[in-house]
Amino acid sequence: MLARHVALLAFSQILWGANFAVVKWGLADWPPLFFAGLRMVAVAALICPFIGLPKKSDLKALLPLGLTLGVIHFGAIFHGINRVDAATSSIIIQIQVPLSALAAAWIFGDKIGWRRWSGMALAFVGIVVLVGRPSFTGGWIGTGLMILAAVSWVGSNLLIKRLAENMDGWRINAWVGLVAGPLMLGLSFATESGQIEAVSQASLAGWAAMAYQVLIVTALCYGIWYAMMGRYPVSQVMPFTLLEPIFGATTAVLLLGESWDMRLVLGALLTMSGLAIIILRRPQAVEQPVGPGA
Repeated sequence: MLARHVALLAFSQILWGANFAVVKWGLADWPPLFFAGLRMVAVAALICPFIGLPKKSDLKALLPLGLTLGVIHFGAIFHGINRVDAATSSIIIQIQVPLSALAAAWIFGDKIGWRRWSGMALAFVGIVVLVGRPSFTGGWIGTGLMILAAVSWVGSNLLIKRLAENMDGWRINAWVGLVAGPLMLGLSFATESGQIEAVSQASLAGWAAMAYQVLIVTALCYGIWYAMMGRYPVSQVMPFTLLEPIFGATTAVLLLGESWDMRLVLGALLTMSGLAIIILRRPQAVEQPVGPGA
């Protein structure tokens, strides 16, 4: 792998990791579902002029993906980050890696050896240590929302594998936003309040957080990710995703002033060790066609 591509992949993971802190910033101004819905609509508005609109024949496949990835995943993860500190959120969501390996074993008959079983066990123990910290404020509701986001992400990947033959990553991102964005906004107005006030009174940090979602995460990070996934085998690209929770937790502590303790460090180390065993052992079992970030 060329040195500049190594640097690009590492840079994208820094930006993706920082996104948990950025989302936390944005949630100070935006209701969670409204924030997620606006993000998806803006992504669709940004990309669709370049790729066009989906055909009617595509909508049948896009609707379940829009519900799973757009509504359930993003709804759960934004609500989860709203309840759980950004540092812990960036680590808990990584439970999607062992869940992906389990899904591959169940659906595709992928064999799980003792090394990957041990990796899964380490990752789950790490999550338990994180959630069991006395300083953890998210509660089981916040933890459950993050787990729901991880489960729906795994389900979304299974749907995307069917679509990837006919749609590239840009089309999937844009068209999911086109389908799910209005649904999420409708759900927001049905269950949340303060949307009009948020638009009229959002701070510069709130608008910057929204711009970060659309321009940095979508245009830049996904652009790098798709380019590298197209150029290199999964086994070379996937290990870089191990950097995301490290930078996620670090930026949350540095930018948001979130507290850290030895149990946070221990939980992170256990989780990251488990993820490393799974990803380095069989990276194709946890391929991430939609990118590794929130």
